[in-house]
Amino acid sequence: MKSMKKQSVIAAIALLTSPLAFAAHGMENSKQVYDNLMHNSVPGTASAKTLQGAIAQASQIWHDTGTASAIAGNNGEVLYPYGQSTPDILCSPLHTTIIKLLPGEKIAGSALGDKIRWTATNLQLGNQAVVLVRPMQKGITTNLVIASTTGKIYDLTLVSDQAKFVPTVGFYNPQQEWDKAVVGVQMQQQAAAMARRKATMTLPNINPADLDFSYYCTGSHRYRPVRIFSAAGKVYLQMPPGMKYGNAPAVFVIEDGKEQLTNFQMIGGYYVIDQLFHEAKLLLGTGSHKQVVTIHAGNRPSGW
Repeated sequence: MKSMKKQSVIAAIALLTSPLAFAAHGMENSKQVYDNLMHNSVPGTASAKTLQGAIAQASQIWHDTGTASAIAGNNGEVLYPYGQSTPDILCSPLHTTIIKLLPGEKIAGSALGDKIRWTATNLQLGNQAVVLVRPMQKGITTNLVIASTTGKIYDLTLVSDQAKFVPTVGFYNPQQEWDKAVVGVQMQQQAAAMARRKATMTLPNINPADLDFSYYCTGSHRYRPVRIFSAAGKVYLQMPPGMKYGNAPAVFVIEDGKEQLTNFQMIGGYYVIDQLFHEAKLLLGTGSHKQVVTIHAGNRPSGW
């Protein structure tokens, strides 16, 4: 019990001193959410020195509790967990509020409830889709629905105040962030294990007559194996020259239609996978930066 109290006090102090923080929110508008996150020392909340750190902490809490939190960033910005609430966005006449979709999203269309007293402009700025909203007068409310090309729907309530408003509102995806963290840890563990074994590993003696070269691959050319063969219950992938442990892709074997992370050894430029398979994938990166190579057992179909 003393340990739990001590952790709560530490978290409360950190929340007051950090420029970035997060906490659960109820039926509050974006300005109230931001003010509460920045000024209220709620026991049990956490803080981070960077926005990405705060997102990682919030995603960890979501995984552990099922509850996602809003995040307060710098310069009045509020980030909401996508799909966890219907945010109330506080706007003000003569001021523009920026609404940012998840990174990599593109706007398929949007619908503004009150087109007479509100304006909404859709923009695509590189990898970032934004909607600029502005009310014509105070004391009015409407809703804004944004559809992305990935099928996500953003349902927002817009509220106009005479003076108070939040300049920027964005979103983060706790599920995606958690998946990214898990893959990152797995790849780090694999890389560390390979590095420890590298000094003592050598390729086994293999009878050339036992080699099976009936494999082909598709996908990213950068990480495609130069040569693939199997022997004695193992699959050998000769990787491109210059492959480093730090940027080595993870290996997933497809079993019953599902991707299963599998162990492998990297010996003298070869991935050595300790099992035979019909299909496997080499995966590096996440989201729009994901690179995938799919390896198929058997001869390449005619016409490929």
